[in-house]
Amino acid sequence: MKFWENDTIAAISTPMGESGIGIVRVSGPKTLEIAQEVFRDRNLNKTKVKNFLSHTVHYGFLIDPRNGEKVDEIILILMKKPQTYTREDTVEFNCHGGSLSLRKALETIISCGARIADPGEFTKRAFLNGRIDLSQAEAVIDLIQAKTERSLSSSLAQLGGSLNKKIKDMRKRLVRISTEIEAPMDFPDQDIEEKSPKKIEEDINCILKEINFLIETLAYGKILKEGINALIVGKANVGKSSLFNTLLKENRAIVTHLPGTTRDAIEEFINIQGIAFKIIDTAGLKPPENIIEKISIKKMMKYLKEAQLILVMFDASTPLSLEDKEIIKEINKENYKKNKVIVIENKIDLGEKIDQGNLLGLLDVKDSIKMSLKEKIGIEELEEKLFRTAMEGLVIPENGVVINNIRQANQLKMAKKALEQVLLGLKRKITYDFLTVDLKDALDSLGEITGDSVSDEMVSDIFSRFCIGK
Repeated sequence: MKFWENDTIAAISTPMGESGIGIVRVSGPKTLEIAQEVFRDRNLNKTKVKNFLSHTVHYGFLIDPRNGEKVDEIILILMKKPQTYTREDTVEFNCHGGSLSLRKALETIISCGARIADPGEFTKRAFLNGRIDLSQAEAVIDLIQAKTERSLSSSLAQLGGSLNKKIKDMRKRLVRISTEIEAPMDFPDQDIEEKSPKKIEEDINCILKEINFLIETLAYGKILKEGINALIVGKANVGKSSLFNTLLKENRAIVTHLPGTTRDAIEEFINIQGIAFKIIDTAGLKPPENIIEKISIKKMMKYLKEAQLILVMFDASTPLSLEDKEIIKEINKENYKKNKVIVIENKIDLGEKIDQGNLLGLLDVKDSIKMSLKEKIGIEELEEKLFRTAMEGLVIPENGVVINNIRQANQLKMAKKALEQVLLGLKRKITYDFLTVDLKDALDSLGEITGDSVSDEMVSDIFSRFCIGK
């Protein structure tokens, strides 16, 4: 018997706070017994929950069997194994969504023999009981945290097993190669034809090509999963907060004619063509007049070092100032990829006095976006530029199989290294029995992605990142 099979777990599976409904989920061998203890029908009569049909809904009350008092008016949803999320008997108590009522419901269930679930333990049981693989379990987190339709679609594809199918197919082919290599050695009396080095090389190169393509999708996958940081920088009163509010389509940052209104960084996500951009509005760069402005500018410099995209703003109605040149100096100092710097010339409605050629030359960029936030000019052009800049150079697969975390990418790189060792062995004409060692390493590395050959420590680490109740 596995270590978790004796435990029945329970947790609040909806966010705490005030809402119409809150759910307490219970899973494990004592689930039906606990449900029978705490559930009463509309007339407060005991019912034989164990006799209820699976996947049925029942109205009634949750009571505390210790004193017979009502805890809440509820809807009970019963799901019997194995057709459940965890492949165990599962009951969901749909309670009223107040924090107090949910905590009291959970406490009552715990008093009847369940224990509070660890973070991600319901999904962990789904994995341990073979309902999903490890890549699908990771997709559950991504699905919950999805910020755009693109990231949602990618997570759903992985949850549906797109990566699982790809990895299993490659492992199956590697097993076949290994078998074809080992069979003539293991059964010399059977006259099994030895696989030619050229054919082994062709088959390995085919799998390597697929592995390399998956690795190359990581940058796109990370952007889908995490979004991309876009930092707005510029001197005081150049229009940074106005741009921030315009992109958000709401007045999130305070805007006045006075320079230095923004003292701290403000962050919000926006969705442009299915990509999440974390737009960060920062304090304007100017000589600090007090400790608050000094801290603000120091914080802006920190964001500048970490930014993935930089929206650097200039006042087109005036020549370059000392503050402008200081910003250009800081950007150049950090040695950013020039295709990740977007130059914005704002306030073109006031007339253009800035030397555009000098500006672009100092930043070593090809073009700029001319804007008037007051007149709503250049906004769509900037959004299109943001999207094109974020997507530039990314490998975007047509079939939806995307790698979106470092763990998966590292295992693919290890499999790649092992297969390259096989090719090197073929080139050096080493005996086939040594090739099978590297083939096994490649198989194990791919198996780490799906969980077919994963350590307990790795499993625990992955599921510790989940929220309690999932």
